Amino acid sequence: IKEALEPSTLEIVNESHLHAHHAAMRGNTNPETHFNITIVSDKFAGKTMMQRHRLVYGLLNEELQNGIHALSLKTKTKEEIEKA
Repeated sequence: IKEALEPSTLEIVNESHLHAHHAAMRGNTNPETHFNITIVSDKFAGKTMMQRHRLVYGLLNEELQNGIHALSLKTKTKEEIEKA
């Protein structure tokens, strides 16, 4: 993510412990399954939210295939953050 998006902000919060009791997680031995990720990057300029999320999912394809069950994404440009 760092290399591809050159983010000014990259925050990754592991929330797996909040979901360990869910039925879908029974028998799962991977302790890292749920993440909340905030990315601020000018590489998102001109892209819709769906395009941004697809880009991030593409970058994390290997991780998604190997145990990540859910991502919560916040994808913004610097300009969008400054306007907020």
